Amino acid sequence: MSASGQGKLRVALAGAGAISHYHLIAWAHEKRAEVVAICDPDTARARSRAAEGRGARVYPSLKDALADGGIDAVDIASPRATHAGLVELAVDAGMPVLCQKPLARTLAEAETLAASVAGRARVMVHENWRFRPWYRRIRQWLEDGRLGAVEQVDMAMLSSGMLPDETGARPLLVRQPYMLTEPRLMIADVLIHHLDVLRWLFGPLRVLDARMTNTLPGIVVGETLAVIFLETGTHAPVTLRGSMVAAGEPVRTEDRLAAMGAAAAVRLAGTSLSLTGVVPLSESFDFAASYQESFDATVRHFVDCLAGGRPFETEVADNLETLRLVEDAYHAAGAGPP
Repeated sequence: MSASGQGKLRVALAGAGAISHYHLIAWAHEKRAEVVAICDPDTARARSRAAEGRGARVYPSLKDALADGGIDAVDIASPRATHAGLVELAVDAGMPVLCQKPLARTLAEAETLAASVAGRARVMVHENWRFRPWYRRIRQWLEDGRLGAVEQVDMAMLSSGMLPDETGARPLLVRQPYMLTEPRLMIADVLIHHLDVLRWLFGPLRVLDARMTNTLPGIVVGETLAVIFLETGTHAPVTLRGSMVAAGEPVRTEDRLAAMGAAAAVRLAGTSLSLTGVVPLSESFDFAASYQESFDATVRHFVDCLAGGRPFETEVADNLETLRLVEDAYHAAGAGPP
């Protein structure tokens, strides 16, 4: 698995923020690989993560880690504004890359990056949402034909995380302070996951219209609420709704999905999944375990595909399709070029 074809895949993790915790656990669960370097300008934070990662070396930058050698692959878990530059750096060094979503801040930037890295190294986008167990089960039901022809879909992500809690703090901003200054927030940072899941489950989608608003001007820059209207290739209507300011909802991002088919319907409410039809089915999931499993499965898929020479499920071309929907949604909402 290493550069020499023997031993464990040696991974450099770029980024030591909140999400890197789950990356590190996933790599610890993957016995064919190990994180040997953690890179972050905040070296104190990187050292804290290194303690979790069984003594990985600490560097202020990925460039420094690559210069030191002993690395076979790069996992990028840094802020999205840094993704394109870090992918280029890793690819220039001949490294396969696993990059947190999105590949780049905008579709245009991602297309430029895709052209630059094409044929030089393997790049997979870390779109772990579709690896959540309940979505894998829905995909299985769809492939088995249990729903029949899909007639309509409604999906929602509702969180109260931007509202003040009993202490006056806003939990989402405590956990992810970068959200304060993101001009593109609800759609580009959160609903991008759901757009990816919807097109993975139901095929190519087209944006028909969108609406968005910032309900907290002066606190955050970007939109905190958005609704996107889409349709499938067979013209089945799809609605995607998202809110970070949904009073009475959990702080964590719980999804809701209702997909109506000619033969049955599937409903997801947080971690409860059901199929209603001739043969009804139901299943419940543990959120914490499933959340981590989505990271584990993403890393496992990356290593499997590298070892077997198979294409990534979320390769660059696939992520570009999701980014096109993001750009189309902003344009439809009057906040971006076509």
